[in-house]
This record gives sequence, C-alpha cells and structure tokens, in this order.
Amino acid sequence: MEKNRCAGGEQPQYGRQAGGAKIADVCSANSCCTASSTARVCPDAARRVEEELTKPAKKAVIACEGSCISGEVARLAANMLAYDRQRDSAIRICLGDASTGDSGMVSLVRRAPEVIALEGCPLRCGMSILKTRLPDLQPTIIDAGKLYSFDRTKYSNVFDLSQEQLEEYAKIVADHAEHTCFLATP
Repeated sequence: MEKNRCAGGEQPQYGRQAGGAKIADVCSANSCCTASSTARVCPDAARRVEEELTKPAKKAVIACEGSCISGEVARLAANMLAYDRQRDSAIRICLGDASTGDSGMVSLVRRAPEVIALEGCPLRCGMSILKTRLPDLQPTIIDAGKLYSFDRTKYSNVFDLSQEQLEEYAKIVADHAEHTCFLATP
C-alpha cells in the first residue's frame, strides 16, 4: 500500500479496493488515505456505487462510447435514459470502470435485473468490452445506429453535426430503448 500525502493538499480517495477493503474517505493528521498501487479506483464512481448499493437494484444502461457520431448518439441516449427519463429505475454504467476498474461499477451490472446496451454500430464494442470481464452477461442490445439516418458518406466526426442534431438522434434512440425496456408490457 502506498500512502497519499493528504496533508499536502492531495484529494482523498473514496471507494473500495479490488479486494473489497474500504479506502478511507476522511483524512486527518493521524490517518491519511491509502490506495493500492494496483487498484484502479475512480473516486466519483466509487461514491456513486456505494450510494446505489443502498438502494434497490436498477436496470444497468451502458453505451459503446465510440468516438464517431454513432457512438456519441448512443452515449447521449444512455444519459437521457438513465439520468432523466428513468432515473428511479435505471443506472448509467461507466463502461471503462465496469470493464477494467475496481470502483464497483461491475457490481451494479451484476446485480441489475437487466443490462441494456446502446450500441452505436454493428460492432457492438460495448458488449464485447464488458464481456471480457463478465463473459456470461446476456444484455438487451439496442442497435442505435439503425434507428436514425444521416449521410454517412459525408459526416463521421461528432463535430460534423450540430449538438441539436446529435440530441435529436439520441432522443429517437432513448425513445426506442425506453419503450422496449421500460414501458413495454411483458
């Protein structure tokens, strides 16, 4: 374990280490934060996970996070769905942390009654990445790129389209995902 010199102004660490031991969330002159040099903990994610684990399980929403227009639309749609429309029944998952981190996001995925993957294109990178850590995961996959269209021969960079246009496409994807995964009757 390495000690952070919190008295010198470093921000305290939050969350749990890979082995489940709690990382200190309060610093004092007698007890500084500690973090393993191998643990990959995002303090913001760890705080959020700790809070969510005190509540009933929610459906987990991930996006592929691709750098093109389709990935950006999937990311925006996932945020609309989890942070706005279905805030009480959905939790937005950080794909990077759930796949490689130790902040607890993978715990939220494991306990979720359903994992919803908004994929920007047919490569389904979000699920391919997450399945490296959770190979038996059976998500509901929404192929977001099939739900809207634009001139793909002319535009590819997220800055090629206006923010308003990206959000319009994301709304279409969020509408579909919400109807399919939250409003549809069994």
